Amino acid sequence: MDNKETNKTLILVLIAILALCGCMIISCCAAAVYSMSRMNRDTIIEFLSNGTETLPSLNDPDTSSGMQSEEEVQTAEGLTSEEQKIISITEEIRGITAENKLAPIYKSSDELRQDLISDLQEVTDEEFAEELGLYKILGFAPDDFDLRQFYVDLYTEQIAGFYDPEENAMYLIADISPRENALTLAHEYTHYLQYNHDEFRETLDYDDDFCEKNGEMCVIIDALVEGDASLTENLADAEDTILKLPDNYTNNEEPSSTVFDNAPKFFQDSLLFPYVYGFDFVAYHYMRGGFEAVNRMYTNLPQSVEQIMHPEKYLIDQPVSVTLEPFKSMITKNFDIIQEDVLNEADILQILGSGWDSDWQLSEKQAAAGADGWGGGAYIFAEADDQPLFFSKTIWDSKKEADEAEDAFQNYCNKRFGKQTSENIWQSSDGSSVYLIKQNDILYWMILPENCDAATLVGLIRNGSAL
Repeated sequence: MDNKETNKTLILVLIAILALCGCMIISCCAAAVYSMSRMNRDTIIEFLSNGTETLPSLNDPDTSSGMQSEEEVQTAEGLTSEEQKIISITEEIRGITAENKLAPIYKSSDELRQDLISDLQEVTDEEFAEELGLYKILGFAPDDFDLRQFYVDLYTEQIAGFYDPEENAMYLIADISPRENALTLAHEYTHYLQYNHDEFRETLDYDDDFCEKNGEMCVIIDALVEGDASLTENLADAEDTILKLPDNYTNNEEPSSTVFDNAPKFFQDSLLFPYVYGFDFVAYHYMRGGFEAVNRMYTNLPQSVEQIMHPEKYLIDQPVSVTLEPFKSMITKNFDIIQEDVLNEADILQILGSGWDSDWQLSEKQAAAGADGWGGGAYIFAEADDQPLFFSKTIWDSKKEADEAEDAFQNYCNKRFGKQTSENIWQSSDGSSVYLIKQNDILYWMILPENCDAATLVGLIRNGSAL
């Protein structure tokens, strides 16, 4: 059968929809990123406070805070004096200066919405159906979920602005609060500095074709880029001489987050991942070596999402390459492969804790314990006659870690699929069989439809064909 193989991670499609550019209101606000951080709060407060001691003082009478008004005179570079101050402090904090300053382009929320709808029209119904098929088999979305409309509603609600590296253009929303625009400018201007830095250019010069073949690496790069920009934004926010609002400013309109708040948990977690975990990863290394340490990571990238989630493992705990043969050869005899890629620690965490039905979800602590100790992983998502198949293999740091992962998956499967039909085998409501098999430090988890030769596939595993 035809092999429609693509290589994406479970998070990648969320990044690709906005072509690596969009930043959300909920995550582009410095206070929001800080409040969601998983790091020790006192530690963050200390380094944010101490990090501003050497920044230039902007307290003179000509530097009143707040974004531009319509009456302000534009500078020669197309920047207002207020925008210039934010750019100046951003460059000072980040330690990178651009010879040519980039002025933001302001659009209304409706204009950005129409731009997004146009971009989404380039994604075919088949591509959306394939993604939704993966989300449904993993329990991330219900059967009647409208993925295309969800993306339109979610991103147009949450987008606060973005830098487009292909156009070398920075867009902000004209009809949101001055403070949000100030923070977004600091964040997006950091992206401009990243993508125009000579030492970073080779790392960041990638496109959709690269991501189709290197999905895991695109998630890693996105977390580094967004974590870097979020940290810079937080440090700029700590310099209260440029980002605080005028004393007479009041804002009675809070950004809406209805779509985000009501979204299935997987989409919430995936959207926040590069901001929350990326921020923690970059902040961890910033506290130990400043932005020089951050700069080095662009030329010596983390090798796994696990290293993003556990900053202390960077360059130390290397991932194991996982082969899916001979299982892949057997699957492709009767199934078309839709997606094949790394099954990383974040994916495991979301499978265990981010099901769309809250009754299926393990607690955050249980899911984290089940995902911790990941050493390497891979998955295949395939389909034949409209029946989906999911096959995964993970290798763990030790047999003990594999035992803990097995316990977590057993708990999850009991919650989602009900009573076991036999040891570590469950029956799904659509007739699929769910298998969980552990061999030493290796764990297989499969959802196999009725038209799959499950006995032969399981036999390959139990006979140790891929150990």
